[in-house]
Amino acid sequence: MLDQSEIDLRDRLQEKIKTLRGSIWERKADWPLVSSWLEQFSGHDATNAGTLQALYLLSNFMYFGTIEIRALLKSLFRDTFRASVIEELRDADPSLKMPAVEKAFQDELLKTRFVSLGNPSESSTFLLYYFRQEASIPRDCFISGAEIFQHAADGSFSIKDDTISRYVFIDDMCGSGQQGEMYSKETVLPLKALCPDVKVYYYAIFGLSNGIERLRSLQRFDQVHALVELDESFRCFSQESRIYRDVTAPISLEAGKVVAEDYGKKLIPTHPLGFNNGQLLLGFAYNTPDNTLPIIWSEGAHNQSWLPVFKRHAKLYVA
Repeated sequence: MLDQSEIDLRDRLQEKIKTLRGSIWERKADWPLVSSWLEQFSGHDATNAGTLQALYLLSNFMYFGTIEIRALLKSLFRDTFRASVIEELRDADPSLKMPAVEKAFQDELLKTRFVSLGNPSESSTFLLYYFRQEASIPRDCFISGAEIFQHAADGSFSIKDDTISRYVFIDDMCGSGQQGEMYSKETVLPLKALCPDVKVYYYAIFGLSNGIERLRSLQRFDQVHALVELDESFRCFSQESRIYRDVTAPISLEAGKVVAEDYGKKLIPTHPLGFNNGQLLLGFAYNTPDNTLPIIWSEGAHNQSWLPVFKRHAKLYVA
């Protein structure tokens, strides 16, 4: 049983979550769902204090809805890509002034292709739809990775359009950097081998610092940039964790980690705190990344069913 102070804490966290649902979470995660989710933690200990740790974690979940994602994509184009190209143009010709700068940028834009990262059915392609709208870019500036190369009958391949000077790969989340590393090996290395002067950029809306650094260290991309870089403080249970800076008993980093890890091991045994120990509390309107704590998004595994609050739509592969 919870004592009165713990009951008061639970009520405050409940009110916070209801406020988040109405203001930020786009009406997702209503209280009946959250209540059912919490019941799954009730067997953690005799006092049911595990439910408080889980509730506190959920109350710190960062959700980015459609409006926020669109705004971030607009910023990614304007403040990252556009600013970078204009800086390059001015470095090449310091005398260049407006409106000549704008004309030169538009010329460069037409020689740029924005490319989805991975399979056409994945989130990167979905993001490019919003990106094109928010940046007001011509549709012809967007291609899939398969459209970069032209394959011959003898198995050889070449660049399909040798007038393109830049390829920009757009991603929503760079966690461990593993996907970017794999994709760059399959696509960027052969592209650079065929056309060493072409510039290749990797832009993510969100990126864990170590994942971004991993991609930079490969030196395959000319630019690797995350619009919102997530340092160690965004990992729930790191020593720098921002969500546990000013907590008081019974909430604690140690207790929260025990709850998240114990249940996470039942859900995703190899990654109980998120893929590659991500330890994030982050989700998007269209999906929840696997770097987030599995207790938030998993539906269970190995006959262990679980009711998630922000379900992750996992990638399905044909065996």
